[in-house]
Amino acid sequence: MTVTILVPVFCVEKYIAECAESLFSQTYSDIEYVFCDDSTPDRSIEVLCEVMKRYAERKEHIRIIRNEPNRGIGATRSRLVSEVSTDCFMFVDSDDILPRNAVEILVNRMKLKDTDIVDGGYALFENGKCGATIKPSHDSPSRYLDKILCQNIILPRLWGRLYKASVLSKVKDIFIDGIDFAEDICATSRLACVTTRSWTDEAVYYYRTDNTSSYTQNISEKNIYSYFRAMSVVLSFYHQRKGHLPMSLEIGVLNAYRQCGRSRIPVTTADETIAYVPEHFSARLLYWLFHSKSGLVLKLADYLYRLIRISN
Repeated sequence: MTVTILVPVFCVEKYIAECAESLFSQTYSDIEYVFCDDSTPDRSIEVLCEVMKRYAERKEHIRIIRNEPNRGIGATRSRLVSEVSTDCFMFVDSDDILPRNAVEILVNRMKLKDTDIVDGGYALFENGKCGATIKPSHDSPSRYLDKILCQNIILPRLWGRLYKASVLSKVKDIFIDGIDFAEDICATSRLACVTTRSWTDEAVYYYRTDNTSSYTQNISEKNIYSYFRAMSVVLSFYHQRKGHLPMSLEIGVLNAYRQCGRSRIPVTTADETIAYVPEHFSARLLYWLFHSKSGLVLKLADYLYRLIRISN
């Protein structure tokens, strides 16, 4: 079973050496590596090339492609998956680290369970130290789907997982140019509907939390607009596939409306971008409340939202 590791590269000069070393020293041998340089302005690629020299046995299996000009993480991920020609693939962000046997663990699990995706455990990594392993969800497929769609319950991570290449034919345009924030929500919310999943509790990924320049550390107004676009794509997918919206997805969409109040973005912007029409009664109520200009009403809406999310 051949595996491609896909790595977007942008402004990670400080971290990419440690990342690359963890990738090239994997115990599993049948790996291809594709790094996409998104026109990074620093020395990230030079540092990567220096590390490559120390792993001559991997050299012929490593490719570095380049976006010119900078295109953002959505377009970069899209280009990376277009390069997959192996049985399976996985994402590794270039400031994170893999345990030495991560790929081997995931491949063995996929061979055993024969699912579309194998979800692994992960640990938070900060200042050179790993925390306790966070285990993946053990929920049934329907319950897992509900939790993904609700948001803020299960991390919609792309990393720490092994995917069969065949999943790319199950979701059209899994990544979209311009959706550079919440591209993980956009992808996982759709994949969870059309794929099978198994898991291992072993840690297969170390997620760095001390990179202050990462997307997750910097939520700007531009990122909120990207989030709205992502939710629009997910809504369209479920409308076309099911003809209706699961309540769990409505809860996820309404989270975007909560962000309007927190970010001082006009709620009409969410309306225009997402084109959401609530279906369930409780969703219609929350939608109406989130359109209020009263701070007291918005606080009530937020309280009710959290109650409904917990009970779903």
